[in-house]
Amino acid sequence: MALQLFREILTDASILSDFTCGLQVMDDFIHYNLQFFLDSNSCLSYCLKDENEKVVAFFILQSDQISIVDEDTIDDMQLIHPNLSITPIEYKTMEIEYLAVAIAHQRKGIGTECIRQILDIAKEQQRDTFFLTVDAYKSREYSAVPFYRKCGFDALDIVAPTKKILPMYKPLYE
Repeated sequence: MALQLFREILTDASILSDFTCGLQVMDDFIHYNLQFFLDSNSCLSYCLKDENEKVVAFFILQSDQISIVDEDTIDDMQLIHPNLSITPIEYKTMEIEYLAVAIAHQRKGIGTECIRQILDIAKEQQRDTFFLTVDAYKSREYSAVPFYRKCGFDALDIVAPTKKILPMYKPLYE
């Protein structure tokens, strides 16, 4: 039987007091800085709970924009997405600020379900948003890049081995 998940708005970080995703930098953020972040930012914050009200994942979204003014970038994006009509302007985006899945629920499709939920939110609430973006974390120990690629994201930048993040995007409409 598939796990049933329920999306809730996240306002109180204390419901994540026993939540761990296994990435120390993220776990530290969740336990020591998340409430301050929730209180001080105008962002959309959600958690996914199972049928027992246990948080299995959370994500935070923020409105942003990307500027596409370089003709080479436009050409590269249209090679990847041939049905996408892009002109050199700024596009509103919804950025995934944070996304974490509890250790016990990793590799079970929960992260992919988060992306599906995020796409629904972006299309419902941000009708003028054209792209979903993320700064995918990557280090020697862990990389989110393969996960986002699997979910249909493409690199907005060259993959540099020394950078800790890779800006990525996914068109909402093609």
